[in-house]
Amino acid sequence: MAGPRPLGDSHNFGRRVLVGARRVQKPRTVFWERLLLDGESPLRRALTSVGERAGLGADAFAFLPSLRFWPDRRRAGVGGEVERVVLEPLGRLTARAQGELATLVGRSLALHSFLGVADLHWENLALGADARGRLVLAPLDLELVLGDLALPTETKLLPDADPEYAAICRHAAGVRRVLPYLGKPLAAEHLVRMLAAYRTLLDVLERHGALLGRVIAGTPGFRTAPIRVCLRGTDEYVRARSVPPWPPLLDAELEQLDRGDIPYFFRLYGERGIHYYANPALTRWSTLPLRGDVPRLAPLLPVTRGLRSPKRAKLRVDGAFTLLGAFDHAGLTGRHACDGYTVTFGARRLGLTLPSGEILGTGRNLQAFVGSVYLPCRCGEVRAVFVPPVTRCRAAL
Repeated sequence: MAGPRPLGDSHNFGRRVLVGARRVQKPRTVFWERLLLDGESPLRRALTSVGERAGLGADAFAFLPSLRFWPDRRRAGVGGEVERVVLEPLGRLTARAQGELATLVGRSLALHSFLGVADLHWENLALGADARGRLVLAPLDLELVLGDLALPTETKLLPDADPEYAAICRHAAGVRRVLPYLGKPLAAEHLVRMLAAYRTLLDVLERHGALLGRVIAGTPGFRTAPIRVCLRGTDEYVRARSVPPWPPLLDAELEQLDRGDIPYFFRLYGERGIHYYANPALTRWSTLPLRGDVPRLAPLLPVTRGLRSPKRAKLRVDGAFTLLGAFDHAGLTGRHACDGYTVTFGARRLGLTLPSGEILGTGRNLQAFVGSVYLPCRCGEVRAVFVPPVTRCRAAL
């Protein structure tokens, strides 16, 4: 019988993810994944309670799988195993199931934006139906968490408009996974349903932020669980020998590249410093200088203060228009409503009427803030549960 197969990049003295028949062995902390993907974790129980109290139903967060975890108890925060995600391909969806999928996408965007989860590109998502027939959109790796996000593009579910990375972000955007099922381009009914689910859940999470923050802070291991810090993209490291990156590589990056690893850095909640492992046993780490011309850490969400942030207002308003802009296309016209939200697609403007009666608006050209999910190619837009490796897109952008 074949043993576990390695997957992904090499980090931390040659360690790689190992995929077995029933379990996936991970050479770094599984704390954050367990918190969000274990249906019996304190956070998942709290989220289920919040969803029921808000009238969203007991299955409001059933788009996340319920997996078993086996942390490495010998080396806290360093590694562990997780049950493999097992889903069935969705096949052709009924109109009702399409509506459920649109709602699921909106809620996924809201939850991950609220919790500051990033790096949710297409290869980091599984999409399918679980054993009970429920639709699941599951992150496969959770390493970047509690970021203070201002727009859902920062999750990488929606494509960032950064000119330097726009083409990559458009290809890798996680929401492109749903295009084979919801249509390309989306119908107005799906997009407005997605928008309503996003705004509704964001409001619910904010109202219960104090509870969720207490649950996260009170989970054993929270303060010692590494949170990954990405100083630059993996592709820059891969091309570093032929195309020297800017800013120049740090000594800590060169040290890891020289031993054949993609550099891996992390932080600990509430502490200063960007760390990296300094010995093969991963029992010691080194820290980048705290002063001088070195990378700076962005603030994390304050878990002991209800996960509050001044950026929440931007996430609600600008985030809603960013969602609309990602899926917008010339065929969308007129007024469309869902669950108390009404979107008006004008010739040059987008209008949004909230359940409270408040009316918001913005210019329809949002390319400075978000990229379109619609590409001439279909790489990544597959009906399989997992996205197959994509090495190069041959379609002209």
